[in-house]
Amino acid sequence: MIYKDFSNIDEEYYEKRLDSGLKVVFIPRERFNKKHAILSVEAGSVDLKLKDLNDEIYEYPKGIAHFMEHILFENREGSIIDKFSKIGSSVNAYTGFNNTNYYFNTTSNFFDSLKYLFGFVLNPHFDTDRINHEKNVIKQEINMYQDSPNWQSFYQLLQSLFYKYPIKNNIAGTQKSIEKINKKTLIDFFDKFYSLDNMTLIVIGAINSDRLFDWLDKNITIKRNQDFSYEKLYPEEPMGIRLEEKDLAMSISRPIISLGYKENSRFENKEKIIKQDMLTNMILEMIFGKSSDNYHDLYNKDLIDENFSFNYMREKNSGFAKIYAETNSIDRTINGITEIIDNWEQEIDNENFEVVKHKFIGRYFRSLNSVETLSSQIIKYLKFEQNYLDIIKMIKDIKLDEVIKQYKNLLQEKEHVKIIIRKVHK
Repeated sequence: MIYKDFSNIDEEYYEKRLDSGLKVVFIPRERFNKKHAILSVEAGSVDLKLKDLNDEIYEYPKGIAHFMEHILFENREGSIIDKFSKIGSSVNAYTGFNNTNYYFNTTSNFFDSLKYLFGFVLNPHFDTDRINHEKNVIKQEINMYQDSPNWQSFYQLLQSLFYKYPIKNNIAGTQKSIEKINKKTLIDFFDKFYSLDNMTLIVIGAINSDRLFDWLDKNITIKRNQDFSYEKLYPEEPMGIRLEEKDLAMSISRPIISLGYKENSRFENKEKIIKQDMLTNMILEMIFGKSSDNYHDLYNKDLIDENFSFNYMREKNSGFAKIYAETNSIDRTINGITEIIDNWEQEIDNENFEVVKHKFIGRYFRSLNSVETLSSQIIKYLKFEQNYLDIIKMIKDIKLDEVIKQYKNLLQEKEHVKIIIRKVHK
């Protein structure tokens, strides 16, 4: 058992690897009524290829991790959601690039809810009729996203930024890839990835730590014949961007632009990857945050509106910065944004840097007050072998020269992708 007392942020942290292989993280919250648990499986949309100890290769269709999430919510006894509701709990799940996460919130009946959570995730029912039904459901979901301008803007950006890395694929898959999924592929995917030593359980709430770990030791004892002893394989991603510009038309009230900058800096050191993520998001806030002169200048010229947004996403093997705007002046807005980015070094000052750093410190402390945000951040940082409760030190230690270096590496006069969605002219 690992125990840490983070007295500087008034938090406690427990971590234990059970005999079953399951990693458990527990953060007690005596002042919270809500109790939260999330079971995170390290199997996401990019995990499509494995190699075993005998160098045998296993490949899976795009969208299979998301399909598995759908299937696990169905069982012989009816709706999982109804089962949780009857004991006063809410349950849900989502699939990301690197994880599939199953979680519940409750104010009572915590251990019954935990039993139900493990019950449906570890005991699937792969019925052929149900699988065929879910194919139709997911195909409709894919079609729905195809008609979403915001989703198209994001998807086309990834398609244009990346040559090979599967982050470019739709998490739900394609109409063709979904047809390749059947009972056999699902069973094989489940047997390979849904091993307890490929999962992490995070619990947050007013729960006794001894009772929690005793319950887990007694009840989560399944140990599959095969541990997760596979190497995940990913294609080597070339440097640079795949496509400079993509232009399409949809039924929208106002044109949409998205600009993307691909991260080509690669580190083996996990702490450097985390710092890269922090630095870039801080840079974007300094350049385009709502308190910046640049934001007000673009807004006052009617080049952007309240839908303007930006963020940087850093995954294990990839990263990119994205800037989104809705505008009636496509060329002027793109030119205005890129000109600001290219010349920003001349505007950098330490006072602005300190203001933004304190804003990020404030966001960090606010994240501790939301169990959902806190658990998702714990999952994100565990991927990089970091403890989220330690991250405040890293934020405080960031220096202005590190910000400038990352700005030059990623943004200054670099190739970028332009996705333009125009209004359909009838």
